[in-house]
Amino acid sequence: MTRLFSRSFLAVALLSCVGPAHAALIVKPNVAPVVTSPLGNYQQYDQAIRVVDLTGFFRDPDASSAVRLTTSLGPMNFTLDGETAPLTVANFLNYVNSGRYFKVDPTNGALASLFIHRSVTNFVIQSGGYIGTVYPGVPTVLQGTAVAPFPPVKNEPFISNRRGTIAMAKVGGDPNSATSQWFINLADNSGGSAALDTQNGGFTVFGRVAGSGMAVADAIAAVPKYLFGTIGGPFNSLPLLGYSQNDYNNNKPVRVSNVISIPEFTQIPPLQFSVTSSDPTVATAAVSGTRLLVRAAKLGSAQITITATDLDGATVSQSFAVTAIGAPGRILNISTRANFPLGNEALTAGFIVNGGPSNQVVVRAVSSTAGVENPLHDLALEVFNAQGQLIASNDNWGDSPDAQLLTDLQIAPQNARESAVFLTLPSAQTGVISYTARVRSADSKPGRGLVEVYSVDSGPGSTLKNISTLGPIGINADVLIGGFILRGADLRRLVVRARGPSLTNQNVQGALANPKLELYNSQGVVIGSNDDWQTHPGAAEIQQFGLAPENPNEAAVIATLPAGAYTAKVSGVGNTTGVGQIELFQVQ
Repeated sequence: MTRLFSRSFLAVALLSCVGPAHAALIVKPNVAPVVTSPLGNYQQYDQAIRVVDLTGFFRDPDASSAVRLTTSLGPMNFTLDGETAPLTVANFLNYVNSGRYFKVDPTNGALASLFIHRSVTNFVIQSGGYIGTVYPGVPTVLQGTAVAPFPPVKNEPFISNRRGTIAMAKVGGDPNSATSQWFINLADNSGGSAALDTQNGGFTVFGRVAGSGMAVADAIAAVPKYLFGTIGGPFNSLPLLGYSQNDYNNNKPVRVSNVISIPEFTQIPPLQFSVTSSDPTVATAAVSGTRLLVRAAKLGSAQITITATDLDGATVSQSFAVTAIGAPGRILNISTRANFPLGNEALTAGFIVNGGPSNQVVVRAVSSTAGVENPLHDLALEVFNAQGQLIASNDNWGDSPDAQLLTDLQIAPQNARESAVFLTLPSAQTGVISYTARVRSADSKPGRGLVEVYSVDSGPGSTLKNISTLGPIGINADVLIGGFILRGADLRRLVVRARGPSLTNQNVQGALANPKLELYNSQGVVIGSNDDWQTHPGAAEIQQFGLAPENPNEAAVIATLPAGAYTAKVSGVGNTTGVGQIELFQVQ
């Protein structure tokens, strides 16, 4: 790289023509986090877990959001003021979260990152404009690629450009021309010769460097700087590591390793949380991102204390009591396995919640995690409400915003191509609300897969009541298999049904003509079976509950079950195949 390497780049001006003066901008104080709502005492089932979103109970008044960037000389945290500069913060986060500050280098296939392209002593350090790509055929020599811009953002000059603040750079003399570039004020640049509070309509401050981050900014500012291109160009003060004046005088190429790169740029919560329990033998507590996880270990009460810490180290705390109580009998987890012989089939599971204001569930689409033979290679998941509206979807679970929570709940799939979502579902004090989960092969290849629903709710309130799964039914290992887990001290009476011919009334093509149902306990012992429901000893009771199948060839059993794991299998009489449905109803 020679002194001419910047000629193809657009000059971005910080110091441009001075515009008319306006009222002095505000200097926002750095304030401590606050409690916005109390965490009330509550009851929780023994041996269960509760998930609480802490963002509704604490707030950092001077940070609507935050980002963390790692530079060659250390990390920095930025707190962002979305209340004062909402358009600018949204614009900045769009670059961060969309990956615009990174680029796969077409020359070497490596992921190239942003770098600090301007440093002016006692003034600013600037970035956001260029990514450290290399010259074709010269894989270590810096070429640099301009960041692909989004449309310019409207100027929001309300906060003064004091030391430690972060502001947007502009193009030329247009006040509303900022796109991707930002700078850190190394000094009080509000007035004087800099006059950034008044120049060109004022420069929009949208955040500040938090904690000890200015030590990193000052270290970057101390790195030797070199001129490449003309005065006013983007590289008229380029900080370089491991590069000397002698190198510059001899036109030594600038390598990627010489620039101050920013290989990591991610959004983070503006508050970090920690938690303690007064009696971990009764209840343990942990933090997963911005969520609190309380696990009940035994009957009794414990005091849980949450502390919120902002990125400057200031704290605020609040406490609540959790009382672990005995749990009634209830359905905890449900799952259904099916074969996808063509790869274009769908496994559809409907489930019902009732009895409280909401129900927290994890829905998964898995195959190899469940240890099935001939697993689907890539599973996609969709969840719909009772109106048929899509409320959640996922292809690869690690891409979910709840990936860390799924891991901390110990429900994360083992395979990266499996899917999972965490949902807080509205329930009903009376009546029921139904939901549907649909699983398909994302790559259209055949195999076996499961849909699973885990109830995460841990206290008195809504519960999973019923489950129905529609899917293809083959022979031998490819029958439709439904599993469920009961927990609690109470016995529960359940009806299990297998439908086939009546599905034609719902326009299901290829419905199974004559299903057979078998119910197994965790030891693999058959505890109930049926071919035609009217022949079952409990047929009258099934009918009394209003759960009699529509067709006499369909199957049903009723049983009173203790806590444990159970499996229901639906097959076709005489090894027939087709589309069938397995249903589970908790009736008492």
